[in-house]
Formats: sequence, C-alpha cells, structure tokens
Amino acid sequence: MGHPWLVWSAEHIGHRLTGTTHGAKAEVLADSLFRASGLAAVHYAPFRARAWQRDSVGLLLSAADSSFRPACVALAHSPVLASVRGGLLDVGNGLPEDLARSKEHIRGRIVLVNLGLVGAPKEASNLHRSEKTALAIEAGAAAVLFVNNVEGHVLLTGTASVNGDLISIPAACISSEDGALVRRWLAGGKEVVGALNMANESEVVTARNIVAEIQGSDLADEVVLVGGHLDCWDLATGATDNGLGSFSILDMARCLKNCDIKPRRTIRFVLFMGEEQGLLGSKALVEQYRASGELDRIRCMVNMDMTGHPQGFGVMGPSGWKEQIELINTGIRTVDSASFAGRTTTGAWLHSDHQPFMLAGVPVINPHSDLGSHVYGCYHSSCDDIHLVDPQAMLDNVRFVGMLLTALADADTLPAHFTDMALRDRLIQEGLEEKLRIGGDWRW
Repeated sequence: MGHPWLVWSAEHIGHRLTGTTHGAKAEVLADSLFRASGLAAVHYAPFRARAWQRDSVGLLLSAADSSFRPACVALAHSPVLASVRGGLLDVGNGLPEDLARSKEHIRGRIVLVNLGLVGAPKEASNLHRSEKTALAIEAGAAAVLFVNNVEGHVLLTGTASVNGDLISIPAACISSEDGALVRRWLAGGKEVVGALNMANESEVVTARNIVAEIQGSDLADEVVLVGGHLDCWDLATGATDNGLGSFSILDMARCLKNCDIKPRRTIRFVLFMGEEQGLLGSKALVEQYRASGELDRIRCMVNMDMTGHPQGFGVMGPSGWKEQIELINTGIRTVDSASFAGRTTTGAWLHSDHQPFMLAGVPVINPHSDLGSHVYGCYHSSCDDIHLVDPQAMLDNVRFVGMLLTALADADTLPAHFTDMALRDRLIQEGLEEKLRIGGDWRW
C-alpha cells in the first residue's frame, strides 16, 4: 500500500514543504493513514519553527563583451529581500583550504562554489552546502552561487543555513552547464560581474510531527523508534526524498499491525516535518523527550531517509551495537539471502533526522541503500517525482526494516546509550568535530 499512497499524495497534494498548506495536508494524510491501518496510539507532536518559502529570483552574469541570465533557484533561508552586485570569484569546492587561498579577494565578491567535490584529493571530505555558506559568510562574501554537479541543466535547492535562521547573504544554485560556461569566461581572463536579486518569505509557523506506535508487552517502557521525514522541497513532489522512506514507514506500521505483531518493546513510528529546513521536527521532538524524561526510554532510532532495497544496516552506537546488528542481519538472511546481503557497518554522519538523537547519545541505525545515479541526480530538484520510485524498493523497506524493528523490539537486552564523553570521543574519531562546530552543535 505504501506506493499507491505515495502516488495519491504526488497527484493530489504535490510537494510537502513545511509551513505551507501542502505540508499541512501531508500531515493530515499521514495521521489518517496511521489510523486507517488500525494503530490506536496516534498523535501530533506540534512544534514552532521558522519556515521559509521561495518567491522570485533572477541572476544576470556579465562580462565585457557578453552577458546572460542563467536559470537559478534560491537556497533556503536566504534573506527575504536581497539585491547584490559584485565580481565573481571562483573558490572551487568552497572548503576551508579553498577559501584560505583566496581570503584576500573574497570580501564583497559573489563566490562560485561546487556543491560536490571536483578535482579534490582522494582523502578530502566534502562539507554540506550550509557549512560552505557559513564559511563564505565568515570570509566576507556578498553572495554564494553554487554550481550543481549533475549534468542536464538540473537545479538543486536546499537549506544554506546551519541553524535554521535566515542567513545574511543570498545563496543560489545554477546548473553544471552554466557553471562551466562562467568558468570558461574566468579562465579566459574575463572579469565577470553578477547581479543576484531575490525575494522570499519567512515566518514562524506551527508544524506537526506525526507519531504512532504499537504498544509493547513486558518491556513496553522501552521504545524502538523508526522515523523519516515527511516534508520535502517544493520544486517537485519529493517522491524519493523522502516519500520513499516516509510512506514505507506508513506501510510498515500497517503491516506490523495487521500481522498482529505483539512486540516486547514498544515500536514507535515518527514522520518528521521540517527536516529539509534544518532538522526542525526531529530537534523539537528530542527536546520534548528530554524535557519529559522520555529520551532515556528511546533505546535506538532507525532513520529512513531515501532508503530502498536495504542491503544491511549501519549503526552508530557504543560497544555491543555492532554485534547486535550483525546478529539481526544474519537472522534476516535466513529468511531471504537472495535479496538481502546483510552488510553491517559502523560510522557517524550528519544532516538527517538521526542527528539530534545521535547528539543526545541515542544509538542510531540506517539502512544501506543504493538507489542509483538516476535517483541521486534528482535529489532536491525538479525531477524528484513519482517516476523515480520503484515499488519493490518500498516493499523491501517494509520487509527488511520491519524485521529489524521486530528483532530489536524482542531482544532480551539491548546495548546502552553513549555516555557523554564516549560520544564526544567517537564524534572526534569520525571526523565530525569541525562540521559540528560550524553548525553550532559542538557542545564540548
């Protein structure tokens, strides 16, 4: 049922951007589907947050003998009104070392930045677009113009803010092809001047996470939580990011309920709003749980963000969690070794709804998926529509993540949360300290 539900949403709701009427309709739909599937414990978890919507944007690039207006899209949390004119400066990948090489020339310029890594050393680690924007602002840039790495004149949106607040300068994205043209001008010695104008909307809104659960039995006070973001950007219908994950969760809840699964621990299903605008819903829910004492009951968090055809699970947890997941993967392979490889990895990552749970010490798990370049090339863009979704990918989500959930819920014991210092040391080991400092999330 997950795929037909997602098709209906794409046709009748469209995008699911937080703070819009479309987003509110998606919240109601998810609540209704949980209830129609027979889950009795369903509720909204509202939160207040600053939402952002695009209005208009225009870009004119001029050299001495030519000019053109490339198609572009504003990045979220750009100012409500912005009009910037300045010389273009190519800072490559926009990493700290790139900005350091150009630091004497950045102030007052429009910096041209790759979204992905181009020509970087093998050991280089990319930064999120919001982190690159924060570094450019610190260096004195007047605006940031990102170049998408995907060919085919694909434009990408997303937040350029590390904390969900409006940024002080405009940020926009142009296509790979237009970026290449501008770089040819610059490489030929031309001075290129950009004029970037945009209007956007931003206001504090009330949005709602949607929460449902199947009550546990003898270990009901312990919770295994599976979540994924329901919201999406407004350029398309967000079918893969993250209709694929969120509507799989809805179907998983239906299947587990209809199969009369009676787990020992409580299984909680959460669809988050506001992920795309800065993990707003998951941050709010973690703070609500922290205030109520509920956070200690969340034994682990499984995050489903752009997942399909899972081939195993990655885990970020203290001692014992890798072995726990390996045991579960082995069990799933006894059911279906042909479709499920059962890979187990460890590691930490950022910029999805697991992050607030992880930073609170909760072990987090993610399915290993490879959706293919045709899907990832449409990430946050106008081509992220229902034609990209493989119904079998959603069925495999329900099958394999469902088996993971029931195994976690029925285990005799589960390993512990991180202690605060153990989490700090692990984040340093994983190379995340700099990124968390840029985002203002490093508390040590």
